[in-house]
Amino acid sequence: MKRSFLSVVMFLSLSTVGYSQENKLEVCDWNLETRLPKLSRYLNLNAGQYDDVANAIDFFSDKMRNAKYSKENRQIKKLNEAVYGNLKLMKNTLSHAQYKKYVLLMNCELKNRGLNNYMSKAALN
Repeated sequence: MKRSFLSVVMFLSLSTVGYSQENKLEVCDWNLETRLPKLSRYLNLNAGQYDDVANAIDFFSDKMRNAKYSKENRQIKKLNEAVYGNLKLMKNTLSHAQYKKYVLLMNCELKNRGLNNYMSKAALN
């Protein structure tokens, strides 16, 4: 009886440890439209750039929403596509100095949300 009880406890503890070590991607909603005026002031955007940046942010929010609701095995790829697609759009829109500021901001945001580890994995694939 003691052995069976000990076996059950050991099995449950090992399965719990194995489950907790899974690297599940937690992609939260990225609604950056509310922060667009602050971003505009930070980057010193002109009127034409403001519209292009707003479109790029809409694109990024949609792609991140798709990454959130996709299957686990495709989330890293979709996250990679969202971030690098956004950076490509921003690079075409912003000047070199503005783009450097934006990349620093994006790196901080990804790190704060815990997604920087997934980006390095995606870059290796």
